[in-house]
Amino acid sequence: MNSKLKQLQVIHLALCFGVFLFAAVTSFINKDQFYFDANPTNTAPFNPIFPIVGLITISVSIIAYKNLISKIDKAASVDVKINQYQTAFIVSAALLEGGALFNLVGTFISHNAFFLIFAAANLIFLIRNRPTKDKLISTLQLQYPDTETL
Repeated sequence: MNSKLKQLQVIHLALCFGVFLFAAVTSFINKDQFYFDANPTNTAPFNPIFPIVGLITISVSIIAYKNLISKIDKAASVDVKINQYQTAFIVSAALLEGGALFNLVGTFISHNAFFLIFAAANLIFLIRNRPTKDKLISTLQLQYPDTETL
């Protein structure tokens, strides 16, 4: 069981690092061309599409996670519960990463640093959702014999 939690933590770290690395590369490549403009008329094709997608992915991520967690059978074995938890976490994390990367691509293409705000919001939610032993126990409502195997 401990290996499953470690696997999730490695996946989480890789997703976070990928977003951070892409943001760093984007910032490095465009450092002399950045500007900040939130006016939709000046950034017509990109604004408001990129910010809306970023916010929608945060919302859908939360809803999908809660929906998948609510479908976990309380009477199922611990292995089944953890596998379903892994699925819920990976779906949620993938949505958050997708929204962040989408906004980073918008920043890269348009050189508008405004989209970095929404990429950062998705990254913050992704970092905040780091899987831990305590979160796993409370989310799955595990009891004593099962918690010792984590």
